[in-house]
Amino acid sequence: MKSLTLTLPALILFFAVPAVANDPSDADTALIEAVQAAGGQAMQLAQNDGRLTIAFHLSDEDITDATLDLFKDAGNVYSINLRGTKITDAGVQKLAGLKSLTRLHLEKTEVTDGGLAHVAGLENLEYLNVYGTKITDAGLEHVKGLGNLKKLFVWQTGVTMEGEEPLKAVLPDLEIVPDFKRDQERALLSAQRSYEDAAREVTELAQKMQESLANATKVAMDAQTAAAALKAAEENVAKANELVKNADATVAQTNAVVEKLKEDASATDELKSAAQESATAAAKAAAAAKASAEKLTAVIAEKKKASEEAAKAATDAKTAADEAKKKFDDTVKKSVDLKKKFDELNAA
Repeated sequence: MKSLTLTLPALILFFAVPAVANDPSDADTALIEAVQAAGGQAMQLAQNDGRLTIAFHLSDEDITDATLDLFKDAGNVYSINLRGTKITDAGVQKLAGLKSLTRLHLEKTEVTDGGLAHVAGLENLEYLNVYGTKITDAGLEHVKGLGNLKKLFVWQTGVTMEGEEPLKAVLPDLEIVPDFKRDQERALLSAQRSYEDAAREVTELAQKMQESLANATKVAMDAQTAAAALKAAEENVAKANELVKNADATVAQTNAVVEKLKEDASATDELKSAAQESATAAAKAAAAAKASAEKLTAVIAEKKKASEEAAKAATDAKTAADEAKKKFDDTVKKSVDLKKKFDELNAA
């Protein structure tokens, strides 16, 4: 036996040669031309896959049941897209002989349950879309024999969960969109999680609200204390100013006595000296009263600033407490609504 030996250049050339496209048969060529003449699109599926994929959904022509007569003797069709055309059950009947058909788009057509009866024999069908048609649960009975079916789209049809579940039992690997039971279970789980999260949030917000209210109460009391301190300081200043006024009056009186005694020739030196001492003492008392009043006045500025800051803090704390309570009330309502939704879904 002779061994086969290839040089490196020969190997490179061997593996670099692209796959040769399958030339369409005369029948396929005729079908492609007929589809294009009818206003559709047709081409081979891939370079190395000669099956035909055909689409009428973008056609500017009226695609009717009569259009589908061109599939009478077809045998190599992989996919047909009839979305949004005027196809009825009678048209679908003309596709019943396409045993190689793998994907079929019938969405937004006039197809009913009767049309699905003609699909029942398409044993290689893997994808079926009847979105926006008049299909009901009864029509799904015709699909149960399609063992290769992988995806079925039934949006905006008469199909219900009660119709889907028996089909899923027969075809467990089939993905139905929407899957009412699965979506219901997901919605139920999502609703449960939502209301449980809201309930936890209510508990957390209740604690925060209590803390906020307690803080607002404390800050309000601090503000009252600061305001009382300011009021007391203002009263002390008023009293000090009154003392200053009285002291000044006493100084004026004693000074007047001293001056009068100076003019009185009969006044003794002892009397004049006593009057002078009294005037000096009055002046000292007045100076002390003024110093005290000035010191108390300086305290007023501090007390006023502290009172204003405490009042602002009290206002801010009350606003925060009000917001905390509102958020708590809103979350309680949200939690109740979510629980109600969960109960309704669970009951359904």
